[in-house]
Amino acid sequence: MAYGIAVKENLDPFDVKQKLVGNINRLAPADLNYLEQQLLMLFDKSVHQEEVIDESNVERDFVSFLIRLFY
Repeated sequence: MAYGIAVKENLDPFDVKQKLVGNINRLAPADLNYLEQQLLMLFDKSVHQEEVIDESNVERDFVSFLIRLFY
């Protein structure tokens, strides 16, 4: 995700990653739980169900949540 944002915004991927990590570290417990649950679901789809993760199988609210972590 950091790489995608970096390319889109013409930024250094490392700087984007640092900002995302900092913002994740400041999440409220409920938001952190939401992030964890969504990521676990995506990992399960990818690893155990062998699905390709793309916009068709990721909830739109989760994508918005991830975008807000950077911006």
